[in-house]
Amino acid sequence: MSPLLAAIDYSIFPPINATLNGLSTVLLITGFLLIKAGRRKAHQAVMIGALVSSALFLACYLTYHYGAGHTEFPKEYPVARKIYFAILLPHILLAVVNLPFIILLVVAAARGNFAKHKRLARFTFPSWLFVSITGVVIYFMIYQWFPPKVAKAAEELESNPPSSGLVSMSGLKESRRSAAVGEALAMAEGDFRHKAGDLVFRPYSQKVSADPGEKTLEVIFSVENTGSDPAGIATLESGCECLEVSIDVNPIPPRGKATITGIFDIEKLRGSAERKITVVPEGASRAIFLTTEIEIEPIYEILESMTTWARGSKPETKIVTFRVVREKPVHVLSAESKRPEVTCELVEVERGRLYHLRLSPTSTEKSLLGIVRLETDCEVESYARPLAYYSIQ
Repeated sequence: MSPLLAAIDYSIFPPINATLNGLSTVLLITGFLLIKAGRRKAHQAVMIGALVSSALFLACYLTYHYGAGHTEFPKEYPVARKIYFAILLPHILLAVVNLPFIILLVVAAARGNFAKHKRLARFTFPSWLFVSITGVVIYFMIYQWFPPKVAKAAEELESNPPSSGLVSMSGLKESRRSAAVGEALAMAEGDFRHKAGDLVFRPYSQKVSADPGEKTLEVIFSVENTGSDPAGIATLESGCECLEVSIDVNPIPPRGKATITGIFDIEKLRGSAERKITVVPEGASRAIFLTTEIEIEPIYEILESMTTWARGSKPETKIVTFRVVREKPVHVLSAESKRPEVTCELVEVERGRLYHLRLSPTSTEKSLLGIVRLETDCEVESYARPLAYYSIQ
């Protein structure tokens, strides 16, 4: 995986994807109005823009789900969840079915066969427009309109902390944990006090590193009741990535301590990501986050993960570098371009350590988007078949 993909925050992709879908929608409608007005050249330019926007969306969509995995709609909204799936299923189906027809549509126009282009556009255009519009709706439903209820309360607390100082950072420390789940560095401590007692959470935020291929990661937070009365936790939850979250003592006796343990699913995680456990103490109207930043140590890097040629430019060969960054070698067994318009030659520079992929387009006259699939002997199954992307646009 390239340094860019290893270090990126995958949470940036959903709004990017929604923006690209929104841009495609605007361009599609504009293109329709232009052709109705008889402005063929302007229509052609705008529709090329819509094609590029949709192609970029596809690249971002694949990258996001490659690194972040599946995103589940919150179950707290049963009615909205049904509506969401009623929109999502035809969105996915039409996106898959529409792709070859869009290609035929573009090819017909490029060859000047406008009669065929018009016939295909009668059903391809509304389908394409539906996919673009519903892509924006899906984003707002799952990321904006219907967030997990407890997580939303915790986010409000983070952005608007109580003026009385109920939440305060008390220091910064680092500690090393050695366990099967990986290595953790505690980055911060925090405390949260409520009227039924005084609770102190340590650490309030921590950084954890894990090895590639690990399926789960266990994180631990300590809770101390510094007050003279028992203090309990009313709500203890996390997102869909959390397999289990628990507390060993609840309520916590005066001057007593408890341990909050969370087990996260990290099998599909790449690079770094943030996971949060939501805690609502009894008697409190607001929640707090116990935050864990997870860093997955890379096995390899791919430079460049997306190779691009400008349309109409010289079809020169470009080199993609596959470099192993861990001590144990990884051998690239094969590399195959999935589009015949771009050939891929695998060159072994240093066995088990460094390889070059020589990508050569036969022509750059037409736009395209493709992938190179690598087969390696990496023992971590989820890392054994990495992808590199290329495009002409």
